[in-house]
Amino acid sequence: MKSWKTRKGDLSSKSRPVKSDGEYDEDRAYNYLWELINLGDFIPAFAGMRIFKDGFARYTYSNGWDGVESRIKQTLRDMERTLNLDFGVLRARIHWAKVGTFDETLSAEQFFHSRNFPSRIAGLFYDHSRNGKGKKGRAVGGVSEFYNMPEITAKARFANSWRGSNLAKGLEIVEKKRSSGIHGCPTPDLPNYEEDLK
Repeated sequence: MKSWKTRKGDLSSKSRPVKSDGEYDEDRAYNYLWELINLGDFIPAFAGMRIFKDGFARYTYSNGWDGVESRIKQTLRDMERTLNLDFGVLRARIHWAKVGTFDETLSAEQFFHSRNFPSRIAGLFYDHSRNGKGKKGRAVGGVSEFYNMPEITAKARFANSWRGSNLAKGLEIVEKKRSSGIHGCPTPDLPNYEEDLK
């Protein structure tokens, strides 16, 4: 796995993403592992947790920015808005990122999510969203992809999702979601809905 070395320090929703060296419409994307560092400082229910997210991002956004940093920045802003926190207070740290085709990166991501359900903390995000509607209310985008687990476990499971046999299992999930019209498994010729988040 490749450690993220393009940025020194952590990301916030105020960070400016680095420029990408790719093209928007190419069949290249990231599967990446990042950690939400300080949510417990603002919401005690999350105190003491190691909160990781396994994500997918187009390699290059339409504005030319790097897909990983752009997506994380959007997620942090969405979290701050949804959880009623001040803009720019949350911090993220990218641990690993791996480049592949859309199918490869989505397959790894979907396999990871399919095998780590017991560590999900989606319910806490629903319970603490500012609309107060619990599980029926709006929560953070990608809320089902956040996990509470030790760093060594998160990294081991991320790496394991890239084994050939596990990519094949992940691709079955991707293809099933695409054929069913389920959100979250785009192809290079389709825009990513995440790019429209503000």
